Amino acid sequence: MTIPGFTKIENWERFNSSLLIEVTRPNGVFTCTGVAVSPEVIITAAHCLEGDVKSVRIFTQGIYDPKQSSLAISKYKLHPLYNPKKSRYQSDLAKITMKEKLPSFINIYPIFQGEKYLGELFRFGFGERNKKNLRTVITPTLRRINGEENVLELNDEFSRSGDSGGPIYLQSGKSTYVLAVHSTFSHGPEGNYSLNPLLSTYIPWIFTH
Repeated sequence: MTIPGFTKIENWERFNSSLLIEVTRPNGVFTCTGVAVSPEVIITAAHCLEGDVKSVRIFTQGIYDPKQSSLAISKYKLHPLYNPKKSRYQSDLAKITMKEKLPSFINIYPIFQGEKYLGELFRFGFGERNKKNLRTVITPTLRRINGEENVLELNDEFSRSGDSGGPIYLQSGKSTYVLAVHSTFSHGPEGNYSLNPLLSTYIPWIFTH
């Protein structure tokens, strides 16, 4: 699904490393989004997995149905600097380790490590729209790079519950990268914009077992 009013992209299923995460808690079942950065590791927002979690399942399909087949995880870990009362969007990252490698049809892209953010940006998420959780793309524009907090700020007002942890891809020429993951929004005198931790800063932690 492409949000109305935004540019349609061709063959957008190539971004199928954006995955739905189902989180079961004592008070119900919730969904978030994540992104595969290797065949064994998925990155999402820490706030999706904090607190009392009974189970976590991963879905590779484009439309969420809890009766569909899912993939089991081995473990998950929140970033050690994440503090929901203090850090808010900073270090709002968690990594999920799969029990088995992801299917080979998942297109996994490298984390962007450059300094020039030239190209098109695509944010994917499984937030609920029209009473369905389906893979949705929007095309936000760059507001600024917050280097002090390692956060990508985007002109972006279309987040829904379930989009948290969703990837922001950078399409630069013929190359595709994972740039950041969606955390939250800022609502203030400067307008509404999204705050998205840049993944390059966290690469040593992401790929340390």
